[in-house]
Amino acid sequence: MTWAVKFEDVSKRYRRGGAGYGSLRADLAEFGRKAAALLHGGTVEPRGTLALDRVSLEVGEGEAFAIIGPNGAGKTTILKLLTRISYPTEGRVRVRGRVGALIEVGSGIHPELTGRENIWLYGRIMGMSRSDISRRFDEIVGFSELAHALDTQVKAYSTGMQLRLGFAIASHLDPDIFVVDEALAVGDAGFQAKCVDRMMHLIRNGKTLLFVSHNLPAVEGLCRNALFLHNGHIVTIGAARDVLRMYLDWNDRQMFDRGHNQPFASDDAAPVEVAGVSCHGADGQERYEFTSDDPLEIRIRLRARQTLHNPHINLGITDGRPGLLIHCSTLLLGQAPERVTGEWTATCKIEKLNLMPRLYRVWCDVYSEHGHGVLCDWREVAVFRIVEPLGKSRLNGKLAVTFEALYGAVRSDYQWTHTLP
Repeated sequence: MTWAVKFEDVSKRYRRGGAGYGSLRADLAEFGRKAAALLHGGTVEPRGTLALDRVSLEVGEGEAFAIIGPNGAGKTTILKLLTRISYPTEGRVRVRGRVGALIEVGSGIHPELTGRENIWLYGRIMGMSRSDISRRFDEIVGFSELAHALDTQVKAYSTGMQLRLGFAIASHLDPDIFVVDEALAVGDAGFQAKCVDRMMHLIRNGKTLLFVSHNLPAVEGLCRNALFLHNGHIVTIGAARDVLRMYLDWNDRQMFDRGHNQPFASDDAAPVEVAGVSCHGADGQERYEFTSDDPLEIRIRLRARQTLHNPHINLGITDGRPGLLIHCSTLLLGQAPERVTGEWTATCKIEKLNLMPRLYRVWCDVYSEHGHGVLCDWREVAVFRIVEPLGKSRLNGKLAVTFEALYGAVRSDYQWTHTLP
């Protein structure tokens, strides 16, 4: 397959304080440091932040390729090198074809010009003729839904309006390679869906897509291959779903470690303090990895700063997305202690978790009698993982990644039957 983008052993180092904006004194001092080192037969150690370290990759023509990783991994740096916004410190970046890019909100758009003027300017910069731009003009305006503001200076646009204009221009002026960073995150849900449809249209028409996003379902739906980047290094590169699985596992481990090492925040003014929380298995032993069929016992050690009557506890389990997957309340079951003073332990036992393999977070709060007044604010208090017993899952390969990593978190008992004609 012919490549559209090729990185050959590319490194990028940024000067501390911003390249090109140091004082003359600082620049002369740096020159003197290098000259002295070379005169004495030494070597000059590079200074600054290493954003990319010897990165090599190829993206084929017509390929949809994702770059994923945590914040600060170097994802945007790759796109800036690709679009010639920045240049590599070492190595070589090669590109075949015309590039349309939306790396950040407002990129490629001049704030002093109107929306109409920006469409013409961007097209001319990309080497398009006036007739080509004119032929696509109405389509760009229609996609952006900004006909009412077309003759207004872009600096008066909202962030969302700038995003609409930037994406519409970059994706409709016939790019061979379309580059999109996390800028889509600021758009509303309807416009995000519209952008995804447009990117799929470009892919179907043989265009190359480089997509950076924390929206992993969108990555899975759009991209065939992906790169997992961390601290400027390639962790893995390959089929998108395999890379997503590795990234999700890595992210879970990071969150799990942070969750266990994070001390409880104490509110001295609150009537109740969470002194500690632990998770236990069926044998009573403390542990934080379970299978879907396991029972889970959560012990919450609480400290009352005053005598309490019938304090109620809410406990919730979530996978980090909006909404609770499991909710357990002493109020609903009428199982609050009648009277407590000082420290006590509340234990909640869940007979069967029925959760898919991933990381889960435990939250809790405490309310006064009848659930009216807050005694302790809602907060995250523990994390645990669900793992699949080796050899038990009937899923494998891509299907396993899709179900376990990207779809629903709750596993229900069900059966299928089929009635055939």
